[in-house]
Amino acid sequence: MKNTEDLFSILTAGLKLEPSSCAGQVVVVTGAGRGIGLQTARAFAMLGADVVLAELSDAGRDAEKLIRAEGGSALFVQTDVSDPAAVDRLVKTAHDHFGPVSVLVNNAIYIQECAVAEMPIDEWDKTIAVNLRGTFLTCRAFLPDMLNRRSGVIINMISTDAMPGLAAYIASKQGITGFSQSLALETGEAGVRVIPFAPGMVDTPGIRSIAGGLAPRLGLQVDQFLSLSLHAGYSGLMPAEHAAAAAVYLALRLPDEFHGQVINGYEVLERAGLLQSPDDIPGGEAAAVPDAGRRELIQKLVEILKETDAEFNRLPVFVRPIARQGFKSKSGRSAADWQRLLQDIDSGLAPVPGNFRDQLEKLSGYYRDVPKETARFTRDVEMLKQVADLCEQRIAVIRKLQELI
Repeated sequence: MKNTEDLFSILTAGLKLEPSSCAGQVVVVTGAGRGIGLQTARAFAMLGADVVLAELSDAGRDAEKLIRAEGGSALFVQTDVSDPAAVDRLVKTAHDHFGPVSVLVNNAIYIQECAVAEMPIDEWDKTIAVNLRGTFLTCRAFLPDMLNRRSGVIINMISTDAMPGLAAYIASKQGITGFSQSLALETGEAGVRVIPFAPGMVDTPGIRSIAGGLAPRLGLQVDQFLSLSLHAGYSGLMPAEHAAAAAVYLALRLPDEFHGQVINGYEVLERAGLLQSPDDIPGGEAAAVPDAGRRELIQKLVEILKETDAEFNRLPVFVRPIARQGFKSKSGRSAADWQRLLQDIDSGLAPVPGNFRDQLEKLSGYYRDVPKETARFTRDVEMLKQVADLCEQRIAVIRKLQELI
């Protein structure tokens, strides 16, 4: 485990968060006894929050002692998140001890590696009960106070896509994704932000506990599995401290932007400046954009992206997260991230990525699909023509920029 100074340095020097960023806030972290949960609780406490450690095992007591020894404020509340009565006690204890909760991080998990054909029903039921039911119960319990105050952030931990031997776990986590996005549509105008957060491939006791059974299913040795990296910034698994730092940064700096949207830890740390985006690392000798016409085209594209973002804001509130997620999925990054990249290239703060033409092609593909998507919701011929013409104009700007690279 990294020492206190290491995590504090990540938060303050790495992410540029003030040591008092969370002063006056009450944060509840479930599954806070070890791994990402423990490090997330430590991180919030280091930034001045009063942290409630909702943990079933006695590891929660050890976590409380550790955080207090580091100068933080923490309270261990033994909690089975799948039990409504235990969750109700958690809410009451947190409120009585510290006051209204500002941030809820649903991190508690149950995970076992087992093939579906061999899986006992009890194993399936326990996985769903802890992971999915537990997330529902804690959200339901803490929401009324957040809604009354019109303020609060809920981060629900999700996971990777399909994985052999983890069907129950993956099903529960994908259920949390849908639950979180649906909940976000209910709370958007009430000031409460809900984010389904996938930390990444993180070095935790949980992943190590299943490595022996999971690695062979993936055709890997255990040491190979535990050396996997999903980002060029890591030579192996992401440290739990980094995943925790990403969760804190997401809650403090990005809740409005990613309300209802799936976001992973690598993307958050790129936004925070702790990691360099692989797209921003030139592939070989990246071609330079000639000065002639460069600024005009880049600024035109920036304006297009600002207009696109404004168009999302004019949609009905329940549609906005879906539209933003669709843009990000098809174009490769959010509209805000596109604007940032283009402005950094124009100002010389970032090199032109080696695969920039391909990135622009994905952006162009998004605008090509807009008229077809719009036609699903309206038969207004004049409106559809206006949308098609506008998208053609936007695609033309992207094409010109591609030609200059």
